[in-house]
Amino acid sequence: MQGLQSNVFIPFMAAIGLLSACAGESAPEKAFIGTWVQDTPYSTTDKGLQTTTSDTVLRLKKNGETHLSRKLDIFDVNGRDLPKTGILVNVELRGYWELVDGNLRQTPDSVLVIPRSTDEKTREWADKLQTQAEQSSASEKTIISVDKKQLILQDIATGTTDVYRRK
Repeated sequence: MQGLQSNVFIPFMAAIGLLSACAGESAPEKAFIGTWVQDTPYSTTDKGLQTTTSDTVLRLKKNGETHLSRKLDIFDVNGRDLPKTGILVNVELRGYWELVDGNLRQTPDSVLVIPRSTDEKTREWADKLQTQAEQSSASEKTIISVDKKQLILQDIATGTTDVYRRK
């Protein structure tokens, strides 16, 4: 599957990174509990591929469970290797979260990558992304800010910053 490069996985891994295991509830953990949404799509372009995540919803539960859903759209800005409509998938992640040394650690338990179109190339990419997601381990986010209205996290591995508002 030529054209499927690691840059595609940065936002995808950020999506995966929003999962992990919770050890018990303390006062700081209470600030994270709830449903968070991203109002602004996040887009990167690297090596001719533009990857955009949108409609992201992150649920962090009191019992340490988490659920993340988002749309992932991948386009070839050079117009060569992908369909003109791009690769369009939905990503559903479930797992666990915990606070470790002041960071938010997220561990995926299950991942489902669902194609939003029926073309063969999109199905191939969805399968490849599914396999990549299943091989992912825990990620950690630096907590930039958390309060009653906003959550800002920065992925330690990728440097990607996610800004959420409480729903």
